[in-house]
Amino acid sequence: MGRPCTRRLQSWIAPHLRWNQAIWGETVCNYTAPSVRYLDAGCGWRLLGKDLEDIENEIVRVPRFCVGVDLDLPHLQKHRNISRRLQASLDSLPFPDGSFDLITCNMVAEHLPAPLVTFQELSRVLAPNGVLMIHTPNTRNYLVFANIIAKKILPRAWVLKMVGDGRAADDIYPTYYRANSASVLRKLGRSVNLEAEFVKCLIHPQPFAGFFAPLAALELLMMRALMRPPLNRFGTTIVMVFRRQSTQAADLKAAA
Repeated sequence: MGRPCTRRLQSWIAPHLRWNQAIWGETVCNYTAPSVRYLDAGCGWRLLGKDLEDIENEIVRVPRFCVGVDLDLPHLQKHRNISRRLQASLDSLPFPDGSFDLITCNMVAEHLPAPLVTFQELSRVLAPNGVLMIHTPNTRNYLVFANIIAKKILPRAWVLKMVGDGRAADDIYPTYYRANSASVLRKLGRSVNLEAEFVKCLIHPQPFAGFFAPLAALELLMMRALMRPPLNRFGTTIVMVFRRQSTQAADLKAAA
């Protein structure tokens, strides 16, 4: 009744589940091109995750150049994919206006104490018609909501065990969840001339209750339901793609 049984159940109930990071990486690849100047904001020490090296290599291979920025110097120093790296705050980036055509933030928005300030800075260094891509947990999802509650009432050591996703303790940063719903992200974008052109909610790749197959079966049925409208807005993570408007276009839209 444990994980082997759960894996069999998953192959029957929800066989098409895939890791969110793989889907995110493939989505980023769709926006790269040889002319693109690319910034990974809050880059950590790798672009995606374990066993996704081929997608990571493809992401950095195509653009004109790639830059990674993060405050965590030890992680920057061991980054696997990006050679041009800078230690800096996302609220004060050391780049001129319009320096990049593509900016990605993978599992970063939930850690922002002042999202509006960060979005203003990201918009500033993004070229007109440039793209900002966000991948972040969705606070409408039951697991994310439970995690938020758990962090408020349980000791950190317990929470780290509950997360159970293989990350080291120094890979887990303070979270604020101040920009973690589609509506909040859209509002933030519009406030800094970024218009959302694509949004999709992704489901986690395996049930949290995988250790007990009967409970996992119920969760798998719920996960299957969340893969289809209208319940898909309650997915585990949000992928949102913004396009930076020119000042003139933004002024015309405001006047209308």
